Amino acid sequence: MTRRLSLVLAALGMLSVLTPAMSSASAAGIPVQGWSEPEAVMAGVTTPQTGALYTISTLLEGKAIRWNPCTPIHWQFRANGAPAGGLTVVKQTIARVAQATRTTWVFDGTVSTAPATTWLPRSTSGIRPVLIGWADAASSDLLRNQPRGVLGVTRTAWFGVQKDGTTVASIRAAVIVLDRTDKLPLTGPVSWRTVMLHELTHAMGLNHAGSNRQLMYPVLQRNLTDLQSGDLQGLAKVGRAAGCITIPS
Repeated sequence: MTRRLSLVLAALGMLSVLTPAMSSASAAGIPVQGWSEPEAVMAGVTTPQTGALYTISTLLEGKAIRWNPCTPIHWQFRANGAPAGGLTVVKQTIARVAQATRTTWVFDGTVSTAPATTWLPRSTSGIRPVLIGWADAASSDLLRNQPRGVLGVTRTAWFGVQKDGTTVASIRAAVIVLDRTDKLPLTGPVSWRTVMLHELTHAMGLNHAGSNRQLMYPVLQRNLTDLQSGDLQGLAKVGRAAGCITIPS
């Protein structure tokens, strides 16, 4: 949805929203924004694959769109519908991803709102913490019309500025929904822990891996319980090792 701004974004993950451009470029630059497509993980049996160890969800001018790893990421939890011990598992997986990316996450408490696309902001004035929780297709659009076997879905929102011929942007918001109608153990292979690790890695800016030896393969494998070498390589590309992000003002 654009009026005068037409950006061609080289992306491995498609974008669903672009902000209208300002009527003319100003000293502050032209604001740009986008939402990722919903990214899901499934359970099932697949044949061996040996593709890419990791992929970036969205590239902007050849660079990964990611969080600014030098500022805290705030998050909230939806307790409604969560299995017993669910919050503990979420905290543990956040700690794992925080360790892999060298980012800081801050828990802002619980909410009753279902994780859905409506949680994502349409402008920087509406930024809210990352929302994580269990729901079903009746309460979250992210789970509607998904193939059978989908366990969780993530969607992110990014914002930036185009100035002096260069565009700088970062992820500023995310929502993660886990399907409460699925009955999984909290830990182990194909568990809520592995689902959360997969979805949090999406939230950080990675897409699916082509190799089923990675946790980011689109179907959870029954021999994996943690992030693998390719997953960790990808997380390094979107974490603090990649440097801070400064949006031009």
